[in-house]
Amino acid sequence: MAYQFGIGNMYTGPHGNEVEFGCLQGVTFDFSFDKAMLYCGSALYPSDVRIHTSTITGRASYAEIDAEAFYKMLGGYAYNAVDTKIVIKNTTSPSAFRVRVVVVTDSVTMQVLFYQCRSDSLSFGLERTSYVIPDFGFTCFADSNGDVGQIDLGDNS
Repeated sequence: MAYQFGIGNMYTGPHGNEVEFGCLQGVTFDFSFDKAMLYCGSALYPSDVRIHTSTITGRASYAEIDAEAFYKMLGGYAYNAVDTKIVIKNTTSPSAFRVRVVVVTDSVTMQVLFYQCRSDSLSFGLERTSYVIPDFGFTCFADSNGDVGQIDLGDNS
């Protein structure tokens, strides 16, 4: 894997009709695995370890965020491209969305793509001495084909 530097760009939407989320400040992907361990007798170390569940989650923060992307993360009601507000009702829930992150360093492109994601948190603080930096968390899940995503390192060195 080649050295990569910086945060890159994050997009949502179907292939060929993507919207950039906005001015990305940082993004983190966490892959976690739940395991079961088998111990025999008085052994200190397991005889077998198996993975039974895994999860991919992410967090992203923005200095500026596209209204359409914000709507997809939050799942508002009746959004259109000329509107500046998102109405939240007691039945509002986030829509599923596709995420693609691209980082280019020294002409080597790394790409992380998740086919289905859903927001599970959104926060933004309003402070006297800071910019508003929306931060949202999301969980990735399999699409109808059973595919979750792909990571292209862009270089096999």
